[in-house]
Amino acid sequence: MILVTWPLFFGENMEIGDLGSNVAICTLWTETRKIDVGKGKFAVKGNLYSGNGIKYLVRNLLANPRIRYIIMCGNDRTKSGDDLSNLFGKGIDANGRILGSDVVLDPNLTPDVIEKMRRNVELIDMRGKEDDIEERIGGLDPKPPYSKPVIIEECKEECGDLEVPDVSGLRVEEAGIGRAWLNLLDLVMKFGENKDSEHGLKQKELLNVVSVIDGDDTGIAEWLPFEKPELEKYFETFFGTGSGKGLSYTYGKRLFQYIMPGTEPKWESEARATFDQIKNAVQHLRLAPHTRRAAAFTWYVHEDSMSDSPPCLTQITWSIKHGRLFETAVFRSHDIFGGWPMNAYALRQLQRMVAKDVGKEPGALTIISNSAHIYENNFDHASRIIKEHYSGKSMELMEDRLGYFTIAVEGKQLVAKHHLPDGRETGFVFRGKDATAIFRRIVHENLVSRLDHAAYLGKELERAEQAMKDGSKYVQG
Repeated sequence: MILVTWPLFFGENMEIGDLGSNVAICTLWTETRKIDVGKGKFAVKGNLYSGNGIKYLVRNLLANPRIRYIIMCGNDRTKSGDDLSNLFGKGIDANGRILGSDVVLDPNLTPDVIEKMRRNVELIDMRGKEDDIEERIGGLDPKPPYSKPVIIEECKEECGDLEVPDVSGLRVEEAGIGRAWLNLLDLVMKFGENKDSEHGLKQKELLNVVSVIDGDDTGIAEWLPFEKPELEKYFETFFGTGSGKGLSYTYGKRLFQYIMPGTEPKWESEARATFDQIKNAVQHLRLAPHTRRAAAFTWYVHEDSMSDSPPCLTQITWSIKHGRLFETAVFRSHDIFGGWPMNAYALRQLQRMVAKDVGKEPGALTIISNSAHIYENNFDHASRIIKEHYSGKSMELMEDRLGYFTIAVEGKQLVAKHHLPDGRETGFVFRGKDATAIFRRIVHENLVSRLDHAAYLGKELERAEQAMKDGSKYVQG
């Protein structure tokens, strides 16, 4: 039996052959297309870049018991092949650690299911013998499935935490609010510290998470837990200048009708009418587009320092860069599940308003969440959304705002030249014979801002180095 949706994980990144085959090919770091095997000889061909990927490989194998052989081959750059060899050769200990390795599998990949896989699936190590793979497959005995499919879901919150105590300042960059929110949910649920909160609920918390959104946010993604009417209702609260039912304040009241400290009650009405922080920011930007004084604050030191419900949003600033209006918001406390997405839409709306008044197009919106947290009553819902809309997907590639590189082989040297997004050369040129050394120099020069760009550069420099060594022609991919 073969599952219609198999492979369960990362199938979009694999090369699919004959799903009736007994053979899966793991090419480690080598591009799958470079392992030349006829499609009728294997079921799937895919990479294994790190030991962390083994948990997905195992789940895919258990879900398709027709796979009886794994051909392991290719460049073992991170020793993920050694980790896989240890799993099949030695198994795991009681804590899920692969014997002879530092890799720990999820608790729901129990020793009994691992042993069942090890008894019935043979790992064939063909590293360094890639030209002989097709012949080796031809000599394998056909075998029937060894059981019914075993489906093991991804590890949920109750499986434990990834303890990384010193993490602060993680960054998310997406074109839209919906995608950024999925990324944030995944980060907090994976790496957030389980701790108490002042609301009587447990929480998972990350510190100083930075989200950058620069794209069209007019639509509402299907996975967001609200629809347009609810968002419009929230806008009324966010931009309204009344306290609102059950609210001790609204952001609108603090932003548009800020009460000066020490104002006597009989003068509050006049103070509200005369001090509009948003209008003040617009005036600064109109008079001096280079200003750093276009800022608004919601925190009343004399009241909020002792309040049981002080504002979460504390500061917004605006800056003009290359003719676009950028907005940055700081939250001292940020409920990523229940508050962040609506906050982001409202801030985007505010940014459009200010940009229109200043006569500029909106630039990126940056949100700094000092305490990025999810409360325990939302753990299950957050996990379901992550599973359905984020886990197992591929990163959406985006242009690096710092520019790009052209890579070439000139004689016995690799040459990488940096260009701005508009194509202009910057004068940063890197030469040498070692791809890794060039890559590290490029990163050190702060010329790469995105992980996908860094991964691409590493791959292309390795390809160029190999072409230089074997005398073949290199064409940048």
